Amino acid sequence: MTPPPSPSGDLSRSDLLIRAVATALVIGGFYAVRGTLLAWSTGSLDPASARVIAVTVVLGALLGVWWKVVSRDPRLHAPILITAILALSDASFGILENHPAPPWLVSLSGGLVMEYTPTFATMAITLLTEIVVGRFYWGRWPNLASAYISGISAGILMKSSVFWPFALCGIISILSKYVLRTGERHLWNPTNFGMTVMLFLAPLHAASLSVQAGNNGWAVVTIWILGGLIMYNLGRFHMPLAFVAVFVPLAFLRSAVTGHPWQTELAPITSPMFQLYIFFMITDPKTTVRGRWNQILFVVVVAIAETVFRLALKDVHSLYHALFVVGPVANVIELVAIRLRARAALREPGPTGAVEPAPGPAPVAAAAASENAPGGAG
Repeated sequence: MTPPPSPSGDLSRSDLLIRAVATALVIGGFYAVRGTLLAWSTGSLDPASARVIAVTVVLGALLGVWWKVVSRDPRLHAPILITAILALSDASFGILENHPAPPWLVSLSGGLVMEYTPTFATMAITLLTEIVVGRFYWGRWPNLASAYISGISAGILMKSSVFWPFALCGIISILSKYVLRTGERHLWNPTNFGMTVMLFLAPLHAASLSVQAGNNGWAVVTIWILGGLIMYNLGRFHMPLAFVAVFVPLAFLRSAVTGHPWQTELAPITSPMFQLYIFFMITDPKTTVRGRWNQILFVVVVAIAETVFRLALKDVHSLYHALFVVGPVANVIELVAIRLRARAALREPGPTGAVEPAPGPAPVAAAAASENAPGGAG
């Protein structure tokens, strides 16, 4: 299989260079005047809102610079969205952590690097793992959009005072795509699988962002508008919409059962973890069922399972576990149904009334092709 051509192939080298220079000027100019702008806006806006607005303007400028490229390739839309979630969530309430740099890095940098951000290091690890494993598995260089999404997601969601849980989560997430699969479909969403495994295997060293929520409305509104537009363009907006439509009434049900204020049960909807969950985990094309109504039923069941886990098991990681259980079960049921329908179709009487012969190589290949309908980055 030959990978699709890059949309940047239609751009000349001079055009790419101009866009790269414009990108550097936008980012450099932002950091050059950031302090002045934030100080100037302090009187009229709180610092978090000022940062969110500034980052939104920068993201809009960068999107304008690269619009000719990103508008042609839907595979780039999800990476843009998750980059916006990272940038806006960090601007809102400082989602990025900094760890002390190891001695070898301090020495190598001559003391210039005294700390690092685990999220960016996790992204580097997932990208490298995807390159190595993808090249070995497929025999060609893989598209890195999925690894980029997994790296940012794992880096945001993982909370630990040491780095190895970040790294191991990223590696497990990427490897799960190649090991736990059937045809071209992953049985589990990669990051959901990696986080669930780490929370089970290393609960003393690995925690999750799932209980944290932002309190800045600008960031949430911007992310949801951008996420809604991208999901609509990808034909999957019905999935996050259906999940939220079920999650909200279930939050009031949980409030009635537990006695917690309804605001507490509804608060996760504003968190970066929830946004990653509804825009990436439950909508992942390579790990979700096919067909609009099947997908709506799937997310409804996930939302109900999440409430069951939270109420019956007092599970603080109920979002992860609900998708971890429901996702592969739904995939297996659909794959079995596809095979049964294919076999039934092959046994139907032909034009002369004779029963069609047993499946040969060609029918089997056709059935497999129907199972492996192309999807986006997983």
